[in-house]
Amino acid sequence: MAVRPKLLTLDCTNTLFKLKRTPGTIYAAVADSHGIQVDSAKLDCAFLKNYREQSQSYCNFGCRSGISTKVWWTDLVKKTLLDSGVPKSKALDAVAKQLFDEFSGGKHWEVYPQTKEALENIRDKGVKLGVISNFDERLQEVLVDLDLCRLFDFVLTSVDAQVAKPNCRIFEIALQLAGAEPSETVHLGDNLELDVKPALCLGMHAIWINRNNVDVPPELSECGNFHAVSNIEEVVKCIKKRREKQTLTG
Repeated sequence: MAVRPKLLTLDCTNTLFKLKRTPGTIYAAVADSHGIQVDSAKLDCAFLKNYREQSQSYCNFGCRSGISTKVWWTDLVKKTLLDSGVPKSKALDAVAKQLFDEFSGGKHWEVYPQTKEALENIRDKGVKLGVISNFDERLQEVLVDLDLCRLFDFVLTSVDAQVAKPNCRIFEIALQLAGAEPSETVHLGDNLELDVKPALCLGMHAIWINRNNVDVPPELSECGNFHAVSNIEEVVKCIKKRREKQTLTG
């Protein structure tokens, strides 16, 4: 793939940055600071279970259910701790509050190597950059702390859009924000179901960042608008420099 797009949209989690430690390890450390000892492995299992259930009961961080993001996460943290064998107490609210505050910035996230340099190179080619992420309203501050926000023309979260990937509507909103057509847009993400397939369905180009070298599904390997890379540096090679508009003279 070698394209000359007007717009490159990007997923965030596990595409641009990742957690420094597992959720269970982070939760255990914060719980310990409040006098609660709990096994991090148990917390990891309980977190995955409760995250799935919470997302099914109150999708998109509760934004369509009349509850705030903070309430959504507080409820999830408390359920995770209780399912890991922690007795019910007022300390659970303190743990949940501290975790919500700590995840309101970049403390627990780390940017993948060469990400900033790659994004700067793509911007230098005249391409607009935007974020499309299933994330809550804290993403903006996370990107600021990680020194990434300055590189984007817009940041669109699923909470902002009131709709989450894989729904094509969030991609359509991003295109409207950038004034771009699907055919002149590339989307980059790590998830085939949430990122690649909806982008292709809408008529965009899609780049799958496949850091684990998973086999490419046969139906995608035949698609001309699809490309797979193992790191973000390879994305730079896929993007050609935008041609400047020619001025007609009479």
